[in-house]
Amino acid sequence: MMDSYKVLVKTEDFRAVFNALKSDNLLWTVYPETEPEDWSFDLFLGYCGTGTTTWTLAGYVDGELAGVLWLWPFRGALCGRCAEIGVTAFRRHFKDAERLALGALEKACRELDVASFIGRVPVHARHVLRMHERVGFSILGRVPGMLWYTRKQAPCDGYLMMATPETIAEARERFTRKTSTKEA
Repeated sequence: MMDSYKVLVKTEDFRAVFNALKSDNLLWTVYPETEPEDWSFDLFLGYCGTGTTTWTLAGYVDGELAGVLWLWPFRGALCGRCAEIGVTAFRRHFKDAERLALGALEKACRELDVASFIGRVPVHARHVLRMHERVGFSILGRVPGMLWYTRKQAPCDGYLMMATPETIAEARERFTRKTSTKEA
């Protein structure tokens, strides 16, 4: 299996990702706080930015679009070089999500001046929480009402999580040991 990544900058690349998310019924992962009838390509493009405020990275397995990672950098006197992360794996590639997320995060560590990554995970999304932990994130705390749960039309608690280039490298080592043990 060959993984590759592409930073999206062209409108046609964003459209391909949007159409793939739509056909896989995964646009809700991009717009968790937006009603489905409001989802549109223009909203998606605004959400993704054009590379100046958001870094959108498509992940491919053997040339097939498999997932997307978004980074929203923010800077300030207290937070330093930090970026919020969002990630979606396409259903056919759920089994590849951990490997793809690790590769995408490693690419971000190499190419961007980011000292830490922040993620928000709804407390009811245990599978997402476990995946975040496997790629180097740890829970900073539980925040009441942090996220909007569109399906229930109510706020829900969320975990605020953080990873650093060092914890991502440690996660890669664990992943490599785990996969080499399975192959043996």
